[in-house]
Order: sequence, then structure tokens, then C-alpha cells
Amino acid sequence: MTGVQIKRVSLIAPSTCLPRSEKSRVTQTIRYLTGILGQVEIDVCPYLFSSDELIDHVTAPLDDRAESFKEAIRNSDLIISVAGGTGAEDILFKIDKKDYRILRERKPLLVGFSDFTFLLNEIYYNSHIPAVYFPTLRLGRGNLKKIEDLFFDRPIQYHGTAWLTDPPKRRLSGIPLGGNLSTFVNFLNRKEPPAFNWKKYILFFEDIQIDVEDLHRLLAALRRHKVFKEIKGLVIGSLASYNKNGNYRAVQKENLRFVRNYLSDIIDKRKERKNPLPILSVSNFGHNVPRDMMAVPIGGQVVIDRHKNVTFRLHRQRKIRQS
Repeated sequence: MTGVQIKRVSLIAPSTCLPRSEKSRVTQTIRYLTGILGQVEIDVCPYLFSSDELIDHVTAPLDDRAESFKEAIRNSDLIISVAGGTGAEDILFKIDKKDYRILRERKPLLVGFSDFTFLLNEIYYNSHIPAVYFPTLRLGRGNLKKIEDLFFDRPIQYHGTAWLTDPPKRRLSGIPLGGNLSTFVNFLNRKEPPAFNWKKYILFFEDIQIDVEDLHRLLAALRRHKVFKEIKGLVIGSLASYNKNGNYRAVQKENLRFVRNYLSDIIDKRKERKNPLPILSVSNFGHNVPRDMMAVPIGGQVVIDRHKNVTFRLHRQRKIRQS
């Protein structure tokens, strides 16, 4: 793979609208993107700063948001959801087999964050194309080079904070899944859940403004879906609302300790079976993270070593057989 061939970019708003004060950030993001991609056509959805008259926390009625999404997957090579909030899941009701076929054939690159977790994982599951979990309006000088490398299928690297378990004896390699934990659990909680072979995957998750009781319910749901039984590993980002002067560090520490304690029986059983469950915490993955924000290629490739180096590629590298 040589990365995605990008000639047209769509900025879409399938969830909650942006405040009008963010217009300058949208303009700046477009400037950054053209700096990375060169002369590309930029299509801006008309709903970025609008609110639906009946449901004012979404940008437009469902049919309008779905039509905008369907137009983007048919015509654009890079599709960016500009905001989280709530509402992206609605579009699932309007996506059909024809849409998934178009996604498989055209292979556009989708980028989004938070609420867009649902569609990123859904589209990867049904169309087998990678997507990127990243808040694009946070694109700045510190992230530009890494995003450019990821788009063009060059490896990018970050560094983890601490192992919550024993580090892996060998490099841990797998397919990244996840994003926002609450949304990912909602993605799984359906009558017929997506049937992942968890042995192939490493789950990345972060969340915002959840307490230990919320975290307990979310982890219990993952346990019910048998995620922890075979998954290759976990990477845990911020589980609180990041701020410099509040009690962020204490809340984050408590939540990480709860994850380790809640999964202790699974960690022990997998260790006995010689199939350990490595769990790594990282400080640059989550809402409002101030710098070096991690971009996770859902459905791509990740390699993690015992020294906490995390390396991503947009596409999995195929092994070349020796003749």
C-alpha cells in the first residue's frame, strides 16, 4: 500500500454542530490539510454550524445528515467528521448494502472522534477498510507530520506511560479497534453484535467525565461480549476530563487502578494459560489532551514493544514469502 490517493476532501457534521467561534479553526484545519495534501478539492457540509429545529443537539434532520454522508462516501477520498457529541449512530439506519459495497470499492479514508467511534468501527467491520480515530480540528504543528505519514502509509510512533500488567515478552502486534469507550460499548450492545475474532485485535479506549461506577458498567459490558477472554491487549487513554489545575491526575489514577483490579481474575487466568493480557496506559489519547494527540488507525496495524513504544500504520504489512 502507498496510502490513500486523496483528490477530494469532505468535512461533514453527522453529530452535534460546532459553535460559530470554531469557524477560524475549521479554516485553519483546511489550510493544514492542503499543506499536507497539496491542491485538493475541499467540500464543506452546510450543517457544520447549524442545529435541527426539532432536535437542537444535532446538526440537521436524519435524512439530511445521511444524504450528506452518502454523498461524501461516493465522491470524496478523505471524509472528516468535525465534531463529536451525539447523532452519528443514527446514520447506521440509513446505510445499506449498496453503501458498504461503494465503501469497499472506493476505499475512502474516514477520520473522526468521540461519537464517530460508532461509524468508524461499523464501517471497518462491514467494509474492511481502515479509518482514523483523531479529532481533526485539533490538528496542529505537533501532529501534522504524523498525520501526513499515517495518510501516506508510513509508520508513526508514540510512547506509552506505564504497563498496568507485566509487559509482553515479545512485541505485541495486532489490529487496533475502539475509540470512545461509551460509544464502543453501544456499538457492541445490539441484538446481533458484530462477531469479531478478538484474538486479532488490540482495544484502544478513552472516555470523558465518567466515574468508577460508569467505568464498572462499561467494562462489565465488554466482559459480557467476551472481549477480554482472547483480545491481544488493551491500551487505555484518558478516562476523565483533562485539565491542568483540577483533580484530573487523582481521578485518572483511581480509574486505572479500578480497571486493573476489575480485570485481575482475567489477567491471572490468562497468565496461567500462557496467553497474558497486556494492558498499557497512555497519556496522549483522549478528550482535551494538550499535545502529541494519538491518531489510531482503526482496522490498520499497531505494534507495541515492552519499552512502551506504540507504532501505527494505516495498512497492515503483508509478509513476503521467501521462495
